[in-house]
Amino acid sequence: MQKRKKTGIILEDLNASQVSYYAIKNINKYLEDSLDDFVLFFESAGNSVIQPQCSSMGINELWSFDGTAIATTVSTCLSLAQSHSTLDKYFYVWDLEWSRPRGVDYDYIVTAFNNPEIKLIARSKDHAKAIKNYCNRDVCGVVPNFCVENLMKVINNE
Repeated sequence: MQKRKKTGIILEDLNASQVSYYAIKNINKYLEDSLDDFVLFFESAGNSVIQPQCSSMGINELWSFDGTAIATTVSTCLSLAQSHSTLDKYFYVWDLEWSRPRGVDYDYIVTAFNNPEIKLIARSKDHAKAIKNYCNRDVCGVVPNFCVENLMKVINNE
């Protein structure tokens, strides 16, 4: 198997949350049969929900990363947008943050969704429709529940 470029997943933290659990669990499973490199970046340090089988580091190290980077929240997407080091930038929209009580700041949230340098990936077809309705952008793929195999297909077909 030939080694591919590196993939960085940017999470708010590695603590017990649905997105962290699915991301780490599915990356670990994917790495059992793959030579791909993964790096987990996090905004806040803490105990990991499960042990990742790849490297993990603070988001402040993103400046030196030279692979494909995938943000998972508006906050991590805006951090990714400020980075000049990654080759390909994606926002895997795990949660429709504008529908939450803290998501009332339209200008802040839509900035992440309307950045032309960042491609959007939805968690479901319903999320893809909601994203289109919210920011008038199409997603480049739909990947349910952080299925890394499908995520890599979307990234490699772009």
